[in-house]
Amino acid sequence: MWVVVPVKPFAFAKRRLSTILSEGERALLARAMFTDLLTTLAGCARISGVVVVTREKAVAPIAARFGVVVLPEAEPGLSKAVLQGARYLREQNVNSLLMLPTDVPLARSAEIDQVVARHGWAPAVTLVSDEAGYGTNAIAVSPPDLLTFRFGRRSFEAHRAAAVAAGARVQVVRAPGLALDVDTPDDLRRLLAYELPIATIALLLEHDVLSRLAPRPIVSAGGQWNL
Repeated sequence: MWVVVPVKPFAFAKRRLSTILSEGERALLARAMFTDLLTTLAGCARISGVVVVTREKAVAPIAARFGVVVLPEAEPGLSKAVLQGARYLREQNVNSLLMLPTDVPLARSAEIDQVVARHGWAPAVTLVSDEAGYGTNAIAVSPPDLLTFRFGRRSFEAHRAAAVAAGARVQVVRAPGLALDVDTPDDLRRLLAYELPIATIALLLEHDVLSRLAPRPIVSAGGQWNL
């Protein structure tokens, strides 16, 4: 399966974190999360390739290190970017796609492989929600252009309804690492409770972001609480 990754300009990313991070820090955070996602995808056994849809020029040298395809974004908007990736894959005779956002630094390769393994044959849609159950943090679709993508407010139910209407077999997969998307200061607090060797956490520690947040217990890579 191929992955479609939409990437908005780094300078415009994560504005809900403006009370904690400067504009420059938010751009660095977006870059680090993008790098972490590509690193995670490189370790996936069930991923055949990656397509990035963006108008961020700084993406190209990062993408080149991982051998991924970069498509210049034709129209602004998350749903349109994913559709552009879907149409490109159809032109390449690729039968399935998995959309992943960049802001899920806790996602692990085994977890992504599990989503792909559960997906099955077309017509099919596999969904992973955010922790609240409202947003779509991952969606696998076969064929790639089966749906009109509906990212935005309460997109999880919108995508599930669209999949049912399209006659697809619909599955919902629980994936804790994919469920935590970094949007708010509380998300940063939770992310920094983990000791993981990833670029996103390293950046936040380097900039001493922890001192700007309320202290929390530390969780090791094995999931043990260190109080």
